[in-house]
Amino acid sequence: MDVIAVFDVGKSSKRLLLYDFGLHVVHHEEKLFAEINDPAGGQCHDTDTIITWMKSRLAEVISNGDYNIRGLNFTGARSCLIHLDEKGNWIGSEEDGKVRDTGEHKIFEVKIAGHVIMVGYGVRNTSASMIPYLMSNDKPFILVSTGAWCTFMNPFNAEPPTEEESVNERISLVKIEGLPVRTSRALLGRIHDLNVARLDERYGVTGELFKTIKIKSKKIAKMLSARHERIFFRHGIPEGYVDNEVNLSHFLTYADAYHQMMFDLVDLCKDSYRAVLSVPDNTEIVFITGGFARNDTFVRILAGRMPDKRVFTSTVDNATALGAAMNIYESSFGTPLPPSYLGLRAIINND
Repeated sequence: MDVIAVFDVGKSSKRLLLYDFGLHVVHHEEKLFAEINDPAGGQCHDTDTIITWMKSRLAEVISNGDYNIRGLNFTGARSCLIHLDEKGNWIGSEEDGKVRDTGEHKIFEVKIAGHVIMVGYGVRNTSASMIPYLMSNDKPFILVSTGAWCTFMNPFNAEPPTEEESVNERISLVKIEGLPVRTSRALLGRIHDLNVARLDERYGVTGELFKTIKIKSKKIAKMLSARHERIFFRHGIPEGYVDNEVNLSHFLTYADAYHQMMFDLVDLCKDSYRAVLSVPDNTEIVFITGGFARNDTFVRILAGRMPDKRVFTSTVDNATALGAAMNIYESSFGTPLPPSYLGLRAIINND
């Protein structure tokens, strides 16, 4: 079976996925690697061990004979992508800013164990997650990638950061599939988890009760019409991320406290949303992806804060790996991309 192989190098787990001609995952494996200390004493990836694993797995897949690898690509966070010269020497990474633009040399051909494989240059995870939507949608949109960060990406706004904005490293202009895309991000996952832990302790809750909590549109409308300042995070992101200033006795139930915490957390994210809007704003659609796309409270509050947009959640498994596979699909298979399943669900606050 002809396949495209993708190594998805995440912060904790590293994955190998094989995609067939229809961009279906036919093989998936995952491995965890412990971080090591760099010369300065900080935590970093064990690059040598990870590369050894990647080479070993690639060789095993080829020698096994069940799959014929036609293409190979890589995706990961900025700190995971490194660049080599023609001699294999390290020359920089996405993280340190030494290499930003790889030009038009996106695909090159290599021969491994007698097999000719088209190899991509690697795609940053936020860029890779955008590719399925660029390839499958013809209307202006904003992509919201959620997880540790809430990253807003607008491929229809190529306005570079102003001098004032450039001081803020969370606002940037990145190239995705040759397009300049204005992006802005806000902390999300860690703030959420730490403050949920405080709520759990206060209300004597165990497990992940927040995952079962729903919110009604009437409640969102009431919170929007209240027009008071944030109750949580009144002074921005607290040091250590836990907002201990909030008097939780004001909330009768766990759900009430969680709804307000999420409302105010979305409010923090709204600054990043406004930073990617063009003037005039021509986007019609917002796609929410990642872990928080499955959080009913988060997506419905965010949709309530965007009344002029059609908001959809998209639950594509391994979206970054899919984007990396799509990035080299035509070069690998010599045919146009097939339609992609994005797992879209409209968020409609009318209950």
